[in-house]
Amino acid sequence: MIDVEVDLFDELARAILAEYPESFVSSEYVEAPPQFPAISIIETNNVTNEGTEDSSGEEVMAALTYTVNVYSNSQSNAKQECKAILNVIDKRMRLCNMTRIMSSTVDNARDPTVYRMIARYTGFVDRNLVMYRR
Repeated sequence: MIDVEVDLFDELARAILAEYPESFVSSEYVEAPPQFPAISIIETNNVTNEGTEDSSGEEVMAALTYTVNVYSNSQSNAKQECKAILNVIDKRMRLCNMTRIMSSTVDNARDPTVYRMIARYTGFVDRNLVMYRR
């Protein structure tokens, strides 16, 4: 399996924390984050790209999907804070040749005082760890 999760997460977390140093950033879902804003960046899919298989017996390229959740409990600008953080992530994902395939708000019925946005990104990575757009 071609694995870039740790490197990509590290790059995104550094970019977020540079602009939002009080953020909580995780590579896993956390039901009750210790602080806000909170961001989860999760590799939700990593599958062999069958169209690139050859006779080497090794994986040549993998198709990746990342799901990003951004949470804010700001009293005055939660929506704007989520969008601004997502913009930081979006710029960095584009630099990594990832394509945003979805971005949406999510009703947070569990706690309506917390605003939530979700985005999904896809792309490809080859065995040399070079990333390509979809």
